[in-house]
Amino acid sequence: MKLENWRKSMYWTLLKNDIKYNRLQSFNIAFFIILSVAFLAVAGQLTIRLNDSIHSLLEKAETPHLLQMHTGEINMERMKLFVESHPEIEEYQILEFLNIDQSLLAFNGVSLKDFVYDNGFSVQSPKFDYLLDLKGNKINPKIGEVYVPIFYQSAGLVKEGDILSIRDHRLKVTGFVRDSQMNSSISISKRFIINEEDYSSIKALGNPEYLIEFRLHDLKDSSKIEAAYAESGLESNGPPFLSYRLFKIVNAFSDGITIIALLLIGMLIIGISLLCIRFTLLAKLEEDYRELAVLKAIGISPAEIRLLFLAKYLFIAGISSIAGFFLSFLLKRPFLANMKMFFGETQESGLSYAAAFILSALIFLVIYLYMNKLSKRLKYLKLNENAVEEKEIFLHSLSNLPKMLQLVISDFFARKKMYFTLVSVFVLSVFILTIPMSIYSTISDKNFVNYLGVGVYDIRIDISETAKNEEALQALLKDLEKDPAVDKFELYTGKLVDYRTEEGTRQKLWIDSGKQSSFPIRYISGKAPLSDYEIALSKLASDELSKKEGDSITLLIGNEERVLRVSGIFSDLTNGGKTAKTNFRIDEGDTVWTVIPIRLHESSSVRDFMEDYTQRYSFARFADTETYLKQIFGNTIVMVENITKVALAACLFLVFLIVSLFVRMMYLKDRGQNAILKSIGFSNRSLYLQYMAKTVFSLSAGILAGNLLVLSVGDRLTGKILSLIGVSGVHFVRNPIFTYFLVPFAMLLSAVFATIIGVKGLSRMNIAEFLKEE
Repeated sequence: MKLENWRKSMYWTLLKNDIKYNRLQSFNIAFFIILSVAFLAVAGQLTIRLNDSIHSLLEKAETPHLLQMHTGEINMERMKLFVESHPEIEEYQILEFLNIDQSLLAFNGVSLKDFVYDNGFSVQSPKFDYLLDLKGNKINPKIGEVYVPIFYQSAGLVKEGDILSIRDHRLKVTGFVRDSQMNSSISISKRFIINEEDYSSIKALGNPEYLIEFRLHDLKDSSKIEAAYAESGLESNGPPFLSYRLFKIVNAFSDGITIIALLLIGMLIIGISLLCIRFTLLAKLEEDYRELAVLKAIGISPAEIRLLFLAKYLFIAGISSIAGFFLSFLLKRPFLANMKMFFGETQESGLSYAAAFILSALIFLVIYLYMNKLSKRLKYLKLNENAVEEKEIFLHSLSNLPKMLQLVISDFFARKKMYFTLVSVFVLSVFILTIPMSIYSTISDKNFVNYLGVGVYDIRIDISETAKNEEALQALLKDLEKDPAVDKFELYTGKLVDYRTEEGTRQKLWIDSGKQSSFPIRYISGKAPLSDYEIALSKLASDELSKKEGDSITLLIGNEERVLRVSGIFSDLTNGGKTAKTNFRIDEGDTVWTVIPIRLHESSSVRDFMEDYTQRYSFARFADTETYLKQIFGNTIVMVENITKVALAACLFLVFLIVSLFVRMMYLKDRGQNAILKSIGFSNRSLYLQYMAKTVFSLSAGILAGNLLVLSVGDRLTGKILSLIGVSGVHFVRNPIFTYFLVPFAMLLSAVFATIIGVKGLSRMNIAEFLKEE
């Protein structure tokens, strides 16, 4: 028993001394583990909180399971009969939504005419689809009050007490609306809620649209009811059916991208942590041969020596995992602010804590398994100096090179495992730096409009209720044709068209028709429809219809059945994501939406063009690409930009720590060799340059390999994850200055500074003392 206690005491003493005399190594490993645990635990907690927050909002608001928007008259009796004949429907209602032109709206005199959103007014819903205030209560405005979509508050456009003018009608902003359908910035429509008397007063200023909403007993019946609705030929002059699942996806978009970025960074830092531990452990195995010999001499078995090695790193990993777990609760607060604003305060669930704990424990387990595997090398270690000393490799083919370069290359071959670990760390660091930046550059780039259904343009014109503005539209088209500033433009009309399902029933599909080659978009597979017998489907539409490139679909246009071949699959975030494109124009049926993309000549001014046409054609909504993307994705862009800045700072610090650890360990190991080199005439400067050359060469290899992997594996991995929130087939955009200049330069500065610190004391070393040891 005394012997056992003595051994435990000895283990603890050795453990404390090892950590004490290797503080830099211990700190580096602890830092990496804390960071990786914190990032992943934050991502896990945010995922649970986001799901809970969206679920809570949808439950409180009693969001419809199916929604059909419609402009025009509604046969109420026929709708009632449809509901009565389908027991799957629990409740239904038809709400009026008053669309008012942006030019008639102003906050404190500042017009909303330059905004891309459709602003509509409604009163509180009677049965479900409730509009909530910031406390989660149903809103019941008084006369003269208006509750504004939360989006406008988050954008800094309005605050409580401001005045909203609707032409001459003035309303006081009393609060803000949480709308379970239209909360997200990527939802093009926004609902204001006012009193019934105010609604009656402004009704003549707008155009009513109807929201036909259904709540079902079982969500699984959504597709069945949607099909039955289309088969019955009920009112559907608007975008295709919007589902409960789609409302969840749209609400999760902005925070979802943030979580994805955090997950990717966390996983990459775990990789760096494992490489750091591997590097440190292998170096220690080589350094501690004398101590190992002593331990074996006093009767400690190889298994106990292995346990001693494991104990230090498991102790650090355990403490670091716990620290990272608790740190995650502080780090998540800034990311929760956006969630709280849009979805409201939700009770912290036990599942959120459990997710953070499980992820922290999982990282500890991964580290344990990895270290356990590495420590098995101890049984192959012979306890004599020559067995663990690295053999000098002389490359006769390099004899013509300068001596210093020979030594550098020889060292690379002699310690290739060590250098491979260092290069791998640089590769992962490049991942951490460039992937968040790629996501940021992609969603802020004007080419991202490819995922909004239209190819790249300078100016976009949106027109709703085309039939009411037909004459004005024709006048606009004539002006565009003769305007010398216009390089090209195209007219795309969106409408719901019937198609025949495999079972023979009729369904509706949103189709944008027009010359698709004028403003081409990117396709996940296949190509744009170029003939009158081709059609392209969005990813969500192709999944729902179980169609792929080369399959056929039958459209019912007028009295004619037209069989079209699927030419390609594309990604689209608009109109519920279930859309299609044809190259031929479809004249039958009401046009729900018209889009005119315009490309100007390079010498033309976008601002001047917008000011001129906006004044002359008030019925249409004009937006340049930058404004459109900023308003739709502005909140998401800001969050990803902040994550990119954090990733940059963290990564440069990681590079500094890793390089300083690596160089310091190599320097301490090489003191005898350096003493010999100095004694035969090598200057301090040449020895400094050796270490610098090794660092720069490793860094260059890591940056090159890292960028190649990001272009291949990184883009595909990020693309797969983004597809979970509805964005498929993304072609990532890179900022070449950031990716190929700023990142390498910043990493180089960090690595060089770390190398200088790592070889501190080289000029003051006692040559005689180290030669005696050798």
